[in-house]
Amino acid sequence: MLKRRKNNKKGVNYMFEKLNAKIEKFENYINRINKEKKMVGVSVAFSYDNEIIYAKGFGKARLNSKQNITPNTIMSIQSITKSFASTSIMHLVEKGLIDLDKPLVHYLPYFRTSKKEESDKITVRELLSHTAGFPSDILIANIICPNIEELKDLREMQKTKGISDDVRKDIKSFEDITRYFKNVDLDYKPGEGFKYCTDAYVIVGDLFEKVSGISWYDFLQKNIFDKLNMTRTTLEPLKAINDKDSARYYTYDDSSFKEVSFPTNKIAAPIGFIYSTALDMSKYLVAHMDYKNATLLKSISLREMQNSYTRVNDVSSRFDVKNPGYGLGWCTGMYKGLNLVEHSGGYPGVKSFVRMITNKKVGIVCLTNFQETNVIEICNKATDILLDV
Repeated sequence: MLKRRKNNKKGVNYMFEKLNAKIEKFENYINRINKEKKMVGVSVAFSYDNEIIYAKGFGKARLNSKQNITPNTIMSIQSITKSFASTSIMHLVEKGLIDLDKPLVHYLPYFRTSKKEESDKITVRELLSHTAGFPSDILIANIICPNIEELKDLREMQKTKGISDDVRKDIKSFEDITRYFKNVDLDYKPGEGFKYCTDAYVIVGDLFEKVSGISWYDFLQKNIFDKLNMTRTTLEPLKAINDKDSARYYTYDDSSFKEVSFPTNKIAAPIGFIYSTALDMSKYLVAHMDYKNATLLKSISLREMQNSYTRVNDVSSRFDVKNPGYGLGWCTGMYKGLNLVEHSGGYPGVKSFVRMITNKKVGIVCLTNFQETNVIEICNKATDILLDV
């Protein structure tokens, strides 16, 4: 799919000289990694300013039926979901219902870690920016998935952490996860470090529901998915699984592709269990760069999310990024002089990545159904080709 503005010197043809040649170069690159068996399926989309300029699928959505992947194929986006969770909180900030710099216990009095006097100081901003002091390996949010018996690595990690099945099965809500944090020891003082804690984002969902009085799932459907016309985006696992154009997920084992269990974990949805498409995610990126029209949030809120609040030391997964940091649900940094706001997602069989080049108003989406596919390399290649860097 390729769309262009006509007779507009500020449009796509102005921004991307020789666009067709660039697209051809990018497609040749994707076809090469497909031949090298470095992917099963890849769904990509590019946006510029307020429109989607390109979207295409490469490879297979399902190997058993040889079903092709498309820009409309529903796929797991995993931790990119965290930006949706932060967006929901910023809606409440705009309404004056949440102050980012107030302690979390002001809104969730039952929240605490093993040392209450320390965790009482954790602010909402620190929760969203992974600077609260939590360790990165709490694990509870991931192991409550209903299909854990099919995920051997998660099962082994549960045993290593010593979390019993009784404890795991007692988790039935966002609040239960928040209350579980009473067992957690902080690794550093709140606001004085950074550790990416995926479990903490279930607390974000709990915070939203307790302050707003409405379902986090319903809010996302009405105020993000419906509002942005993201018609093929859902939080419902069964809807994603049963859709005729939805992906299945693969690892590589014994020199062949092996299908793995479908990613599902509705109780812990804020950590990474939205299902979307490359086209829908492009609409989402466009809205997050719409500083003028406030389609999704006010400009000040968008920029608050995209501001770096902490430097990220472990950048092994984001090679070539300078000044890596983390905002509110978004990773930040510089790449060859370009301002980046982005996020990745990963799970058995899943790799996903979205990038906003905010000073150029360019968005790149890359969703895949094979965990060995290097989505960051694909996004870097797309960036290099589109912007001649």
